[in-house]
Amino acid sequence: MAAVAASARALSTTHKKPQQVVIAGGGVIGCATAYYLAKEHGIGATIVDRKAIAAAASGNAGGFLARDWNDGSPTQEMTHRSFDLHATLAEDLKKYGATDYRRLTCVAVGVDGRTAVQKPGGKKLESVDWADSAGVMGMRPMGDESTIAQVHPRKLCDAFVAAAKDIAGASVVEGCASGLREEDGRVTGLELSDGSTIEADTVVLCMGPWSHALGRPKNEKMGLRGDPDYSGWGLPHCPLVVGTKYHAVLLQAPRVLSQSVFFQGLGDPEVYPRPDGEVYVTGSPDPADIVRDLPGETEVRDEVCDQLVAKMNVLSSELKDAPINRKQACHLPSAVDGVPVVGELRSGTYVGYGHGCWGILLAPATGEALANQIATGAAPTLDLGRFDP
Repeated sequence: MAAVAASARALSTTHKKPQQVVIAGGGVIGCATAYYLAKEHGIGATIVDRKAIAAAASGNAGGFLARDWNDGSPTQEMTHRSFDLHATLAEDLKKYGATDYRRLTCVAVGVDGRTAVQKPGGKKLESVDWADSAGVMGMRPMGDESTIAQVHPRKLCDAFVAAAKDIAGASVVEGCASGLREEDGRVTGLELSDGSTIEADTVVLCMGPWSHALGRPKNEKMGLRGDPDYSGWGLPHCPLVVGTKYHAVLLQAPRVLSQSVFFQGLGDPEVYPRPDGEVYVTGSPDPADIVRDLPGETEVRDEVCDQLVAKMNVLSSELKDAPINRKQACHLPSAVDGVPVVGELRSGTYVGYGHGCWGILLAPATGEALANQIATGAAPTLDLGRFDP
């Protein structure tokens, strides 16, 4: 980090601070970047999104945070920095509506699905305050309040944007990004599908599983099934990103629960209780693929959601037949090598995407680092070298 800091000091003397920053994508990475541009550098960015803020995965994620689960991976430093930033943001963004941050515990529970189905209900599982013991083969702790936390992703995104507007006059524009306008090798604007262009001296692409493609197929090329053909899209040297589709159901528990559980068996459902009594249940993802659903228009398959509900009826008598608040689905974006893509793509063009299931967790450190690099030419809080597009 000392070398990174020295590099930052050298670059900051030559880097020209941008005047017009446009962020394509209103997900958590784009929103976090806008927030840190405003908070740390006084830059009011324009966020452009085809649908709305947090319309895709960022508005449909679980919001589970773990400090040490990425240890030994390329995102270890990013994870530690981000987990700690979330605690700070809980205070800084409270007045903007981000009120659901809390610490909690987490366990993994191995289940014999056949036994659980044959003998549902019964006594509660020891050390788990809402799951039943039927069919359980073993369990182990996955973290306590020092390493596990949660946020409400949609509220966090909305708070990022509200704060950026309040601090530096950031704005949100509805539109579909379709290309970059460039002159002499430097970006001068973001082109939209309606033929208009938003003037900019810096563009940041944070469009999740659509990031490499700028939001729509070139020349409206179609595939064999009438779906957009996403091959050959986008900017040169911008790594491909795929999406893993997860369904989720949001159940209303009779009381507030305080323990996340990762079941192993019976389809491996993951359960994230929230502080308002709502319980987020997900699992059984589709295979990773190029995303063909448009942002905010992801198909929700009732049969998959019904299977999640059926599993909870077996695993927890407390959640059996709980009211269903919502059924939903989203695509978690991952670069093909599994490492997030963050940094300067070329002069005046930056990217931030591919965080997989950890997008909400990693957003603060990513947004902070991108904002620093955009404004000063360097990111002293995080070594972005391993994420260089």
